[in-house]
Amino acid sequence: MRTGANYLPEAPLEPPIDNLVRFGPTGLMATRYRVTYIGPLEIRNDGSDSINLNLLVALSDFSNNKVYGRATDDSILIKRAMDQINEAFPNTFCSTSPPTQLIIATWIDYIKTSSNQGSNFQAIVVTNGSITFGIALYVEVSITTATTGIDSIVNGTYGDADPSFFPFGTDIMDAPSMMLNSNIPGTYIFSLNDKPPDPCTEPSQPDCSVVYKAKLLKMACETLKINDENLPAPCHN
Repeated sequence: MRTGANYLPEAPLEPPIDNLVRFGPTGLMATRYRVTYIGPLEIRNDGSDSINLNLLVALSDFSNNKVYGRATDDSILIKRAMDQINEAFPNTFCSTSPPTQLIIATWIDYIKTSSNQGSNFQAIVVTNGSITFGIALYVEVSITTATTGIDSIVNGTYGDADPSFFPFGTDIMDAPSMMLNSNIPGTYIFSLNDKPPDPCTEPSQPDCSVVYKAKLLKMACETLKINDENLPAPCHN
């Protein structure tokens, strides 16, 4: 934990992450991470390359920032994160490819001043070394605009922040109340894979298409019900 304008020290990733967005095309592997007081969670290789998860980045007074970072293999937390990702991306993790590690970065009272209430948000990286997803959680946001998205420095080349990872762009004031792609307000789940991970192929796992069809049917039935329309037979099953 650090307070004010202080970086947390770099820490190792165990296992290292391959198939990572922006690292994959160049064959690099992520081996370290660092939580910054400025706002990004940096994921680095053994050299000077990095990708930066910019959940909320703004230039201001950082003196009241509280920044926390840790990696964990706690089975309860991993199960919770896995279930949340599988809700948004069905059949991503299963018993043949469960997550093995979480990286949890938390910012409290981000750029809090006498005139700014401060913001509270969190980034969670969920990985087993080859399949990697992120969870962005916005609890409170007290500024109207900020840099969001993922930028990178790979082989000395800077890649601009891609705001599509966080679909509200730079206007994030309403992020804590938005449903986005999760059933938890303020939460957005995104893939960090360079290439789509292989689907779970264990016989006990449902086919991905079946899961998607069931989810689409449920959404359609709920919409019809809300609009007081007649429900077709499949909606009664």
